[in-house]
Amino acid sequence: MRGRGVYKILYVVFALGTAHLLMLCGVEAQRWLAQKQELKLVEAQTKALAREVAGMREELRRADDPAYMEEMARSLGYVYPNEELYAKPR
Repeated sequence: MRGRGVYKILYVVFALGTAHLLMLCGVEAQRWLAQKQELKLVEAQTKALAREVAGMREELRRADDPAYMEEMARSLGYVYPNEELYAKPR
């Protein structure tokens, strides 16, 4: 009879260990899913930044073109010294 009490304790310890193991698996699965979502977000941000860098490189390449520089200066309101700037009435 005394030996059966030991088995009951072992069953309880086994059940608690199994429950703990299942809980740890759940926590790790939740962490894995969160990291997977964060990875997708970071990859999307990386692609957006790569597109932005490509646009900046294209603008930098065009900056060597005198016609582009003149266009940009005129869009800011600059004129050549021998030109007159007329403002439109509002």
